[in-house]
Amino acid sequence: MGLSARYSGVVWLTDSVARRGEAAFRGMRRALRRMDGLWVLSQAQMAPLVEFLGPDGPPVHYVRFGVDHEFFRRAPYPERPLVVSVGGDRDRDPETLLRAMAILRRHRPDVEIVVQSRTTLSPPEGVTVIPYLTHVELRDLYARASVVSLATRPNLHVSGMTVGLEAMATGRPLVITRTPGMDDYFGGTSAARMVEVGDADAVARETLAALDDPASASVVASARAHVEGGFTTAHLAERIARIVTES
Repeated sequence: MGLSARYSGVVWLTDSVARRGEAAFRGMRRALRRMDGLWVLSQAQMAPLVEFLGPDGPPVHYVRFGVDHEFFRRAPYPERPLVVSVGGDRDRDPETLLRAMAILRRHRPDVEIVVQSRTTLSPPEGVTVIPYLTHVELRDLYARASVVSLATRPNLHVSGMTVGLEAMATGRPLVITRTPGMDDYFGGTSAARMVEVGDADAVARETLAALDDPASASVVASARAHVEGGFTTAHLAERIARIVTES
């Protein structure tokens, strides 16, 4: 039985084309042009993808991502201070993150820091780097965290927003790099603090500010409510279904 329609999401491609050039992805262009519709997770991806596809390419839609808020459930704020950073995709910035954590430790040597990353860089004193976490281990780590802090390089696909949403679903304040599209996910909520690319001082400063501003029940509830209000897997499924049914 043949397919009646073909749809696909696009994540890495827009940044890969910008870095390596269109010629390296001609086969991908041919495949994507056969689709009936495409979606991206960042508005910043739309124009580059349309240009890459060329004239008469399939329509490109912006779809905001969502996470499993039932699995990443709300957890009480911990008593012991712990800063967590998670993620090892190609657009994470471990250099900036580890510099920031070194600054943080100089100001708050009592704070435990856990970084999940495959970086080969040597971590500063007091920073534990682990290469991998299962989903259950990740959920438990979020529940122990006081703040989740992320640093990313310039990118269009909103690297880090999945971790950010999972952390906020748990009820944790977030520090994250402001890259194109990030305001669509974390703008307008007091539970998220955004910093500029490569600014280790700002990552450290905002993380310290979040630590020094105890996360009361209202802050935990605000972070959780932000996800429940528009960033769950149910919201994501509805958005994709709308693209398919309305095309």
